[in-house]
Amino acid sequence: MLTHWKFWLGLALLAGLLWLVEDQYGWQAVLSAWQAISPIAVAGAVSLMLVSYVLRAIRFYDFFKVYCQGQFALLLRITVLHNFFNNLLPMRSGEAAFPVLMKQHFQLRISHSGPALLWLRLLDLYALVALAGISLSGQLSLSLVTKALLALALLTAPLLLLPLQNHIRRYLSQHSSSKVQKLSDLMAALPDSPAAYSRALFWTLTNWALKLAVYAWLLAQFVPLTWPQAWTGVSGGELSSVLPIHGFAGAGTYEAGIVAALLPWPLNTADVLAAAVNLHLFVLGTTLVLTGLIAAVIRPASPKPE
Repeated sequence: MLTHWKFWLGLALLAGLLWLVEDQYGWQAVLSAWQAISPIAVAGAVSLMLVSYVLRAIRFYDFFKVYCQGQFALLLRITVLHNFFNNLLPMRSGEAAFPVLMKQHFQLRISHSGPALLWLRLLDLYALVALAGISLSGQLSLSLVTKALLALALLTAPLLLLPLQNHIRRYLSQHSSSKVQKLSDLMAALPDSPAAYSRALFWTLTNWALKLAVYAWLLAQFVPLTWPQAWTGVSGGELSSVLPIHGFAGAGTYEAGIVAALLPWPLNTADVLAAAVNLHLFVLGTTLVLTGLIAAVIRPASPKPE
């Protein structure tokens, strides 16, 4: 790992962020902003992040219920560990943890969990964009009915892809080529019914709405922002995670995503950067605390002696 260019690039992004914050604002000034927020309010935000973890686990449980029936607690543990590795390791390398853990605990083939995870990640990406679009559409001079119809269209648009997906699967299943059959086997991991598709979309949108609401509220505590501005800013930070270049724990790229998303508004860039850093510290802090708590409380059963 020490010889890989991604390691050194991630390290450079982290070092650059540390220097930039000190140069533009000062770390002491950045961290002192937490004194203005009530500890009870912070505890409430952390509690809602725990709810977000549970929602993510419910989505996985519903998606893989054939394999993990009656073992929700264990799947919750896998979910938080997956999130932990994703948030801390550079270049999205933490994604590999989920298929490995599912194979270890539920004997689920990586050729099944891998495509399913990719599909769910694409759904995550869509949810982020759709919710950001709904937030920004509120600023348009449109009637309430038009806004409601636009929001409904954005929230349900992925369902239109289901017939196409099923058509492609049927087409692939009719060919005997080994390569085509492998592709068909990979697509078998995806939901093929409107009910399963809708449930995955519902849990995805619900989780992201809660998560972004918490982040938007917290970001607005550090820098004066309207609700659409705060929502757009945190959406930019989360969208930065899909970039091919990604630092350790998202250092640098997460903050850059928030700053870039708020560039259309005449805001002080140094203040936005300081707020983004504090929000990122909250994200990492809750990841460490909640992962440690859940991993300590929920332990996988010991293997039965042969």
